This record gives sequence, C-alpha cells and structure tokens, in this order.
Amino acid sequence: MSNSYLKHLRKNKWFHGTTLAAWHDICKQGIVSNYNKGNELDFGYGFYLTPIKEQAEHFISTMLEYRKQESFLSELDGIITDTTYERLSRIAIVIEFTFSPMEWMMSDRYKYLILNNYDDNFAEFVFHNRINNANGENQHNYDFIFGVMSDSNPIIDVARYKNNDIGESELKESFKVSTSRKQLSIHNQSLCDIIEPTNAYIIETGEELRVDDYFNKRKSDIASKRVE
Repeated sequence: MSNSYLKHLRKNKWFHGTTLAAWHDICKQGIVSNYNKGNELDFGYGFYLTPIKEQAEHFISTMLEYRKQESFLSELDGIITDTTYERLSRIAIVIEFTFSPMEWMMSDRYKYLILNNYDDNFAEFVFHNRINNANGENQHNYDFIFGVMSDSNPIIDVARYKNNDIGESELKESFKVSTSRKQLSIHNQSLCDIIEPTNAYIIETGEELRVDDYFNKRKSDIASKRVE
C-alpha cells in the first residue's frame, strides 16, 4: 500500500455529501449500512465518505445538477411534484465525521479491501457493482473499502451501456479515467453505529445544522429500547 493512501487512512476527519432531506432521515434512523441500496455505486451499497471536504461538496453538487436536468425532463413530460421533502432534497449539505479507519484496519474483526489504482481490478469491481449489483443482489462481504473513485458522475456512461450505445470494454475503460478523488465505503452496521457526526452545514449558505438533533434522537431511541 502506498504511503499516499496510508496518509488518507490515518486522517480522522471524513466527509459525506448529501441533501438536507437525507440529513433529517439520518437524524431519525441513524447511519445505516444499507444506505443507497438499489442505486448503482462503485463499491456497492453502503455509507460513503471522503477524506476531502471539497470532494464531498463537489460530489453532491454535481449529483443535484444531474437530478435537476432529470426533473426538467419530467416536467416536460407533465410529471410535476414539489413536496417539502423534494424541496429539501434539492439543498446540498456536507456532514463531517471524526474517526480513524486505521484502527479498523489494525483489528482482525473486519475484512477490508484497498483499490488504490485505476487498473483492471478497480474497473472490474466497479463494473460488477454498477451493472450486476445495482440492486444489491450480489453484494460483496467486505466491512469497508477504501480506494479511488470513478468519474464523479458515471451515470451517463452506464446508461449508454444499458442502451447498447457502448460495449462492456468501453464502459470499463471509462471507469479507469484517473481523478484525484478518494472514497471510503462502510458496509458493516457495527461500524456505522460507532461513527458520529461532529459538524454539518449547507453548502450554498454555510449555515451550520444542529448536530444535537442527531444525538438527541439517538438518546431517545436508546431510552425507548430500555423501557421495552
């Protein structure tokens, strides 16, 4: 493993780009290991983080821009909805977490995978998860994975592949286009249970969100379980 990746894995600040609606869900439900189940992601369904704050901001902003284009097409088709949840789903936020994945790596309790190069192994793994594991049918058994990240929005290439506009080899080559982005995906619920948010803010305005909302909900859940 190269020193550059050890440098990232030793970091204790990690970031998750999402929406204000998803933040409310996290405060209610906690952090769950099957987050994103049913979506096409590089490393399968799980809870994804990055050691780079700007990357988290870029990812969610890019994703919302793509969704905005989809929404525009839906409006042209006459499908117009605008619930409170959908409005909150258009507000990009970043959540900060404090923990050290190096401690997990040093434990024999967890199985992990490192994909630190844009090589055939990375492309094959991403292809499997974005094509054959899109709905979680063939999820791997790793507790967490750290590695590079495919193009920030490969949805278009996947759609082209499904539409038979490009072949399998061309799609895999698109995954190997190098970027500077890194990601950590968590697939073990016990790990999701021990990571805690330390800060959260709205990207556009910089407004900080109440992290206490998360902890107050967790305390309430624990108290209700004790009563039961």
